[in-house]
Amino acid sequence: MQAYIKDSGVFDPDVVSAMSKAFADTCNALKVYAGDKRGREVVANRIIEIARSGMVDPVAIKSRVVAEARVSL
Repeated sequence: MQAYIKDSGVFDPDVVSAMSKAFADTCNALKVYAGDKRGREVVANRIIEIARSGMVDPVAIKSRVVAEARVSL
């Protein structure tokens, strides 16, 4: 996840940790694996947007991204 955060100083370490967990869990749930660079970038960018809005619970972030992905399919 940190590779996708352009300025890691924007988020405190606890938030980065939560985002990293949400990223791993979301990628697994959506079957977006390591070789899918574009898919992982999309997931990471969405998680960053959600975290910037104030949501930092990894379970809630994952649920939201997965729900949004299912609606867009």
